[in-house]
Amino acid sequence: MVRRALAMAAGEQYLRLAINLVVILCMSRLLTPSEIGIAVIGTGTMAIVLGLREFATADFVIQRPEVTRQDICTAFTIILVLTALIASAVFGLAPWLAALYGEPGLARFLRVMAVAGLIEALALPVVGLLRREMAFGMLALLYASGAAVTAIAVISLALAGFSYMSFAWAALAAAATTAALSIVLRPVLAGFRPAIGSWRSVLSFGGYNGASFTINRLYESLPQLVLGQMLPSSAVGLYNRASVVSDIPDKITLSSVLAIAFPALAEQSRNGSSLKASYLLAVSHVTVLYWPAQVLLVLLAQPIVMLLLGDQWLEMVPVLQVMAVASFAWFPVALTAPVLLAVGANRDRTLADLVGRAVSAVVLCSSAAFGIMAMAASKLVTIPFQMAVSFHFVRRHLQLGWGELAASMAKSAIVTAASASGPACLVLFSGMSNERPLASAAIALALFATAWLAAVFLTRHPVLLEIRNLAGRMAGTRRPGRLLRLPVRLTGQAPKGGGAA
Repeated sequence: MVRRALAMAAGEQYLRLAINLVVILCMSRLLTPSEIGIAVIGTGTMAIVLGLREFATADFVIQRPEVTRQDICTAFTIILVLTALIASAVFGLAPWLAALYGEPGLARFLRVMAVAGLIEALALPVVGLLRREMAFGMLALLYASGAAVTAIAVISLALAGFSYMSFAWAALAAAATTAALSIVLRPVLAGFRPAIGSWRSVLSFGGYNGASFTINRLYESLPQLVLGQMLPSSAVGLYNRASVVSDIPDKITLSSVLAIAFPALAEQSRNGSSLKASYLLAVSHVTVLYWPAQVLLVLLAQPIVMLLLGDQWLEMVPVLQVMAVASFAWFPVALTAPVLLAVGANRDRTLADLVGRAVSAVVLCSSAAFGIMAMAASKLVTIPFQMAVSFHFVRRHLQLGWGELAASMAKSAIVTAASASGPACLVLFSGMSNERPLASAAIALALFATAWLAAVFLTRHPVLLEIRNLAGRMAGTRRPGRLLRLPVRLTGQAPKGGGAA
């Protein structure tokens, strides 16, 4: 069941990634860095304020042994009221925020986004139930539909001359689509009546969850908002695009895993099973994919930027490379929340976020005064710091030794070094052709894939079992193998920082 859910989650994540790459490719050519920067400031602001509704999250239903209609109605009532209050505050404060950044159009952007957030709230209880039931096929349809509507709307509006407002109107269209489709897929709100009978359960879970979510959103968005105060909006656009591209390996290797982790681990924990072996296996599987992808991003940063964004963004290549190097330490941070939530350590999950993200946000905001390269370089300190914090809290609950953690990553380190050898030699001795970036990237990718597969087989990495299982299913046979149980994120997993919009 978990493998099937993982396959569905992966398919949905990769489809959304493909759609988002098309959006990035088109919008980076249709809009200037300055216009992108204004959209980033607006979406970053809304990410922070809408994060406050996580104090009444519907995800509490995932852990409850039994869910009643009163639980659902209470969650919906509190979420809707809280979102309405937030939207009202945004409407009132929008002109002041626009004046703060010297962008009059930002007020309208924020108001449209506030309406989108209010409509999106209609879908949140349904999403919580679908995740509880591990109905990832329905979730895939829901999220993919929203991503497709966003892509069509934002590109069409940009072509029509709506500039940065394209993002706001597209968000509104996507929110309406997601809300309508969620009610069709799971019509639990058909008999909805306002209720607050389960408010203690909602707020008890949501207190820590909301605090953690707000901390993550502040860490993600606040440095860019500070950057927008100190430098032109074009600098915000460049930093944001570098962050978005640096998150591509995250989306490819982590997001599908982190789409089922909390429900899967919560079920495993309820059954009394130990999560230690599952966590170590997850670390092994994630690093063998994530680390080589980060190396490839460092080596191919220039052709990747040229292909995805165009020549006007080439000055961000060094920034991207520094971010990619720093992100090597990100994987344990992403795996922490689902593990701690599954074992009922919600307080420690919030504390881990508070310590790791708060310190990192202060460092990032302080470095903003020195430019986007300084902000990127600060991640060489902040992300490893968060890695250490994450390992500390996970080890407390899973009784993990440092030697066990190192052993789970040893083969992945060998595979990473081997897979990087071919592209590294190509870059060092032949260079990367600016005139033919696609050809250069294709050669590097072929060398990378060949070396990666050879290293996986030679080291007998645990992921080899999954490769054989996949090959067996494709060939119409089924090889015996251990079920991959991977920890995964809550909705709203914390980005590495700066990935808004």
